[in-house]
Amino acid sequence: MKRLVGLAALAAAISVIASQHPGAAQTSPTSGGSVEPAIIEDLVVANRILADQGVLDGLGHVSIRHPTNPNRYLMSRSLAPALVTADDVMEYDLDSNPIDARGRSSFIERFIHGEIYKARPDVMAVIHSHSPSVIPFGISQVPMKATYAMASFLAAGVPVFDIRKAGGAGELLVRNAQFG
Repeated sequence: MKRLVGLAALAAAISVIASQHPGAAQTSPTSGGSVEPAIIEDLVVANRILADQGVLDGLGHVSIRHPTNPNRYLMSRSLAPALVTADDVMEYDLDSNPIDARGRSSFIERFIHGEIYKARPDVMAVIHSHSPSVIPFGISQVPMKATYAMASFLAAGVPVFDIRKAGGAGELLVRNAQFG
């Protein structure tokens, strides 16, 4: 009987401690709600078109903000964009936690998407690309400039992300919120 009382006291103590530290117990994020199949299909088509046109390579990704919950976004599981189907689309919270992974793996660099959606409530889609025509501007001192009217938004300048300044010395992947 003493042992049962001792276990009950221990359980009560753990419960009190856990209630005082809400971050200690991890709860699964809840879904932002159902999404119309046509919207999911648009995301699938976007993956396929961007891959076909050479905007996305096998490691690039595109996401959209959840249509009814701005604190969620949709993106495919870690898969080449040319192969994405509706079953590959996953929901994430803005900390880039998958809502229901169902054993599917996520892109390591998904934090780019979550952090952009956090910082820019007006942004409804994000593309992470490894465009060979843009990469040289990120590794040189040559600034990107507008060369035709449709690119006039570049006239104000284009920021270049240096992962070393975000604390990622020697790092090449945006694998957490700090780098995102």
